[in-house]
Amino acid sequence: MDLILVPLKLDLRAFAELNILYQMVTVFDASIWSYTTPTITRNIFTTPMIVADSSPPEFPPNSVSSRKKREGPKGCLLEQVKNRSPLDAAFKLEVSTLDETSQVKLFYSIGTQHGGTNVVDWTEMGGASLLVPTNDLPSGVPLYWTVKARNSQGLEAFSYCMLQTYDTSIPAGRIDPSYQFSSHPSKISGTVTVFDDSTLERSHEKAVGFSSGQYGNEFVTWDSLDIDKTTIRDGVDNDLKYFSVPRDGKLTTLNFKTANTSTAVECARLCLEYPIKCVSFDYEYHSETCDMYEVVQGPRATLRLSGTYKNFERLGVGHSSYVLYDKLDLHHATVYYINAKVTNTLGYTAYITSLGTTVDFTPPFTGPLGKAAEVKMQASRCSAAVTQRCIEVTWKENHK
Repeated sequence: MDLILVPLKLDLRAFAELNILYQMVTVFDASIWSYTTPTITRNIFTTPMIVADSSPPEFPPNSVSSRKKREGPKGCLLEQVKNRSPLDAAFKLEVSTLDETSQVKLFYSIGTQHGGTNVVDWTEMGGASLLVPTNDLPSGVPLYWTVKARNSQGLEAFSYCMLQTYDTSIPAGRIDPSYQFSSHPSKISGTVTVFDDSTLERSHEKAVGFSSGQYGNEFVTWDSLDIDKTTIRDGVDNDLKYFSVPRDGKLTTLNFKTANTSTAVECARLCLEYPIKCVSFDYEYHSETCDMYEVVQGPRATLRLSGTYKNFERLGVGHSSYVLYDKLDLHHATVYYINAKVTNTLGYTAYITSLGTTVDFTPPFTGPLGKAAEVKMQASRCSAAVTQRCIEVTWKENHK
């Protein structure tokens, strides 16, 4: 679009009238002097350079106000948007640039390494703030954003920011009940184990019910639950110290990587090369197969016996808490479920449940033994059999 502009125009005119026979007659009306400044003609979409620009754009320090500066790399602010559905995750990118003489265009790229473009190639931002809903970014690995500012002279400057992970899944985990069967009339316990890409909130909730999941709080209502980070396994001097004690079986889910290693220690070393992505692995001693996973046993994967497979879970990236309920009024032949409500800092919430503990106050029933001289019930505690596990021993007289 062309624009024609006359900044200034001066015109001095003279005007004279006479009254002749009661009528006004104009005897003079003309311009006696005029001046016009030069006309300016230009296209409004063309921005001429006022002076030659020999310097690239600058990224100023990030700031929220004139007094408070926000943490982060110069010129680049990045976060995953909170309180959205994990099925509709989004990131927010904000950039500030300075260039006194030129217009600046902004571009960004995303990679799995610093300055990389292998996830998202160079894309124009169209403004200093960008909100992008997407579930196409890889999760479980650090992602690096590169912001490029280019002025009218083609000079460029770069700023970098990153996310430790782009989380598109709810927290995963499980609750291992201390016992599948119990004869204790007042105690029930279990261990809550949670794995998640994002940081967990400080406080969560736990309950006991006759059903599993969100509504399993019929017996003990929801109350506070603190989940602590696990530690390195003591007594192990190789890379398996970062993993749990092996359990029989393999996970019933797809692995993200398979390799052949001569020992479980080598498999653990490979898993450690993926510090966030690999949270567990299965190792089969017969075929020397190493399968690595992004999940642990829980809602998204179960553990099934298969050959000589052993399952190892990563310590240090998970959180665990021992839960003990005491002074309860447990009933015979009832299954009790410990449930946990876990929330991360993105607002993603998951309900994690146990397999249940069956309370049994009666001994095994035998077949006909003939006429007994005496039938006696007693609390044998740990003297009934040498194979007994003497943990949380009950005083109930339930040995016949």
